[in-house]
Amino acid sequence: MTMLNRLASFADATIRAVGGETRRYAVHLVDTHTGRLYCVGGAPLTIFTCDPDEVSDELMRNRDPRHWGVLVEQRLPKEI
Repeated sequence: MTMLNRLASFADATIRAVGGETRRYAVHLVDTHTGRLYCVGGAPLTIFTCDPDEVSDELMRNRDPRHWGVLVEQRLPKEI
């Protein structure tokens, strides 16, 4: 049983090293007048994604760029 656990751990580490982990981002909508994050039900709207440009475009669609902005933060895998 120990050998199987080590093999699985080794395989997981190899996949991460060879394939590289995809980068993950947290995307927030920001009110540029106040500098505060847009909240839904009292919680900040945060979208986790691998493609922040696509999410940013979606969030800004039909919004006034003078009033709204997008904040993109790169996340480390252990933070998610």
